[in-house]
Amino acid sequence: MKRTGLRWISFLFAALGVLTAVLGTAVAASRASTERAQLDRNLVTAAGEKAALVDTELERMRALARVTSRIPPFSEFYADAGSQAAAIAAVAGPGREINNALMYLWQLYPDRIVEAGYVDVDGAENARVVDGKPVPAARLSHDVRSWPSYWQGIGTPVDSALISEPFRSPTADVPVVAVTVPVAVDGRVRAYIELELSTAALGRVLAADRDSALALQVGLVDGTAVTSAGPHVPALPTTAGAGLVTARHWRYAVREVPDAPGWYVVAAARPRSTVQLAVQPTQAALLGLAVLMLAAALVGFRRYRKSAAQEFAAEQQARAEAEQRSRVDALTGLFNRRHAMETIEHELARGSTGPGLGVLMVDVDHFKRVNDRYGHSGGDTVLVAVAERLRTGVREWDVVARIGGEEFCVVAPGLDHEGALAELGERLRLAIAERPVTLPGGALVPVTISIGAAMVAHDDGSAEHALDFADRALYSAKRQGRNRLRTFSQLGSADLRAEQPECLHIAEALAISSDLREGNLGAHSRQVADLSAAVARRLGLADEDVLRVQLGGWLHDVGKIAVPDAVLVKPGPLTDAERCTVGTHSAVGADLLRHFPELAPACAAVRHHHERFDGTGYPDGLAGDQIPLDARIVAAADAYSAMTADRPYRSPRTTAEAIGELRDSAGTQLDPVVVAALVEELEANPATPAPHRATV
Repeated sequence: MKRTGLRWISFLFAALGVLTAVLGTAVAASRASTERAQLDRNLVTAAGEKAALVDTELERMRALARVTSRIPPFSEFYADAGSQAAAIAAVAGPGREINNALMYLWQLYPDRIVEAGYVDVDGAENARVVDGKPVPAARLSHDVRSWPSYWQGIGTPVDSALISEPFRSPTADVPVVAVTVPVAVDGRVRAYIELELSTAALGRVLAADRDSALALQVGLVDGTAVTSAGPHVPALPTTAGAGLVTARHWRYAVREVPDAPGWYVVAAARPRSTVQLAVQPTQAALLGLAVLMLAAALVGFRRYRKSAAQEFAAEQQARAEAEQRSRVDALTGLFNRRHAMETIEHELARGSTGPGLGVLMVDVDHFKRVNDRYGHSGGDTVLVAVAERLRTGVREWDVVARIGGEEFCVVAPGLDHEGALAELGERLRLAIAERPVTLPGGALVPVTISIGAAMVAHDDGSAEHALDFADRALYSAKRQGRNRLRTFSQLGSADLRAEQPECLHIAEALAISSDLREGNLGAHSRQVADLSAAVARRLGLADEDVLRVQLGGWLHDVGKIAVPDAVLVKPGPLTDAERCTVGTHSAVGADLLRHFPELAPACAAVRHHHERFDGTGYPDGLAGDQIPLDARIVAAADAYSAMTADRPYRSPRTTAEAIGELRDSAGTQLDPVVVAALVEELEANPATPAPHRATV
């Protein structure tokens, strides 16, 4: 019996040990699978994002080369003797202009372009700029056919731009890739333009915002590495085909650069193996007893792997679709506001030197009339037509986005001055207005646009800051009649005043009409409003609270419309009965404003600005913090304005005298904290008291 019991106890311990070991195996395997799936997501995301950024860099170089090849001096260099082009070339000096054009490319991107050249198809150099400096004609090579970029240059199709494999620049002595574009004269290729892009620039693209655990590499289809960032990893024998690959204990994600055939971005990392996870204390203790449930654990692991792979594939598909929807406007096919904002932020963050960034805000004039007359389908047709004209009217590297209903934005990097931006905007305005939009039914709709333009330097703030500048210029253009362009630098005081909230204009009009009865042309209410706003800012109130206090300053005496003229303008001290009559103006004013939603926020300041800090004021006898802060601020500003006012029976106080009386009133009539802020404002910004006659 004892042996039988020991045997069953042994079996029991063995079974418990095996079950515990299986649990440990499952924990270790599950953790490894989870980490692998997360690593795959990170690798695929990193490879995709960097491939898009590398494609942007290469496309920028191709666009620059194509645009440069169309500049007249490059073709005039080969003008036939006696032709009109040759005569123009003799005057303009195409060699100098070619050097200037090549130098300008380097100045645009000094951290990317190390060399720019113009080479004859026979192998002789016509011009070359290295590190921003033109090479003298005597030092130009007469035979560059041994250079790696030569055979690509003469073999590049017309109107095309090709990217070479990486090589070491023969003149700049740094690793580069060459962009070549042919120059054809009279249908025959005579030369080619070569831009050498530093591979270090592509390396910086990879290094920006890189996860420290990931290694990134730009390579070619044959496995040749162009540049890399991060820890060294074994190179793949070939990068043909995008996807996930495991080799030499490393995990690789390969993504093809969209518009550069044969170019790939590889993201790699070394995942922790199941064995490494298993040696952790908990897993090691559990895995020491592994025997019985191994098969079941493996089945569960395989099912988990299959489920994770399916989930990952679905997530990647959803991510790709969501990314496309999140950046492109469905109606016009333009980029949307998010992409425009990110582009501005990217351009502002690229560096603190070089040309500024131009931003155009575009609004379709009277678009509501189009919708009202032709319906929303007609309005959509107009928006699509406007979008297409904007897209074809900008430069290849400019970004056009639809950021609102009928609002568009153009981001134009690399402009030298605001005049160039205004010229681009004016060209777009004319392109929209030159011909009407034809609707599907045949109706012709004349369309015009208003444009606001702003140049933003690299250290001028955020994308919101840039859009705000352009938006304010846009609304100035709309206020001045529409169908015109205004730049931010053209805005004046009239524009800034027009941007004030409408409620302040209404309050100012009411205050002036009230003050006119006392013969002071609104000077008293203006002074109280300005001082109240200044004190509110010194007390650290938010912008909307400052506006509410300023509104109360303007309207604090609006209730005097109910006070008879004989009492209001009496040339001397008031009787007790007359003071009671005047004292009703605070409550009357608050009751009046309560019926106007735009002015109602000022009710508390208007009703309680004659309360006293010690509780002996009117109309409600409030004391201390029971009095709304707005009213305490307006009361102090009103007291100072009354002290410095000219009364028939006494002379006005000086600023110093008024400050003394304010301090004496602190704690009894006025809030000591508000008085301190008001005195600080008066001492920091001394102002001549406004000439007005105060009655109360």
